[in-house]
Amino acid sequence: MSEIVAAKSALRTEILAARKLKNTSGFTANIQKLISELNPQRVAVYSSFGTEPDTQEFIQESELPVITPVTHENHLSWVFHDTKKETTLTPGDLLLIPALAIDNSGNRLGRGKGYFDRELKRLPSGIKVYAIVYESEVLEEVPTEDHDHPVDGLITEVAIRNLN
Repeated sequence: MSEIVAAKSALRTEILAARKLKNTSGFTANIQKLISELNPQRVAVYSSFGTEPDTQEFIQESELPVITPVTHENHLSWVFHDTKKETTLTPGDLLLIPALAIDNSGNRLGRGKGYFDRELKRLPSGIKVYAIVYESEVLEEVPTEDHDHPVDGLITEVAIRNLN
């Protein structure tokens, strides 16, 4: 196991243990604020579970069309949340993805399966990508590998930051 892979694994374990104590309030307001600033046509967002920053409230309250990912063996597809009709991401969409940690260069640590990194690599231009993460998980540096793809910004329970 390489040093970077080992560092990522140790960081994942540490963050997931600390997340059990987190409060998820504040995320919906900051997502709505970002939407008012960027004015996207649609919002593609993960459906939170467990200790992830909450997106369920936003999904239920959104006035914009909401698209959620469906996980397949090695890729994601996208469906409208309300109808489950398949769609694709297009310029003008806003993509909100989960992260366990992120740095100020936009490097994010996911859960290690690479679904979102693969998706980011093939996105058409014109789609802004923000990671949703707890403020305490914004780090000085996140270990990265060649396949990792930085994001444009981040949303925490207390702030929105444009990064790239």
